[in-house]
Amino acid sequence: MFTFLDLLVVVFMVIAASGLLASCLMFLTKKPVLRKACFYITSALALYVGYVGVRIGGSLFPVQSAAGIAVGIAAIAAVVMALTGKENEKKFMTARIIAAAALVIGIVNAFLL
Repeated sequence: MFTFLDLLVVVFMVIAASGLLASCLMFLTKKPVLRKACFYITSALALYVGYVGVRIGGSLFPVQSAAGIAVGIAAIAAVVMALTGKENEKKFMTARIIAAAALVIGIVNAFLL
């Protein structure tokens, strides 16, 4: 029978594995449709992990809450950058880097600190 700490470890492993898979596919695949799908999955996971960081931080840990908000803003900024620069490959590459960095920082903020 699982305790809540066991469930937290399972949730962390699922988010970390899916984030790693989506981030790797986002940079390694040649198909633009799969690249965009992985980008949006990575951005959505970064947004969710930012929300988790804010919920965990609450009012007791303001630095963790601020980091969660910054991760969420970075994920939204990456999506906006990708949508505004549809034909510009450099903007899309920058947006992918921002989304991947936001996901990594969000996972570290929410689950490891």
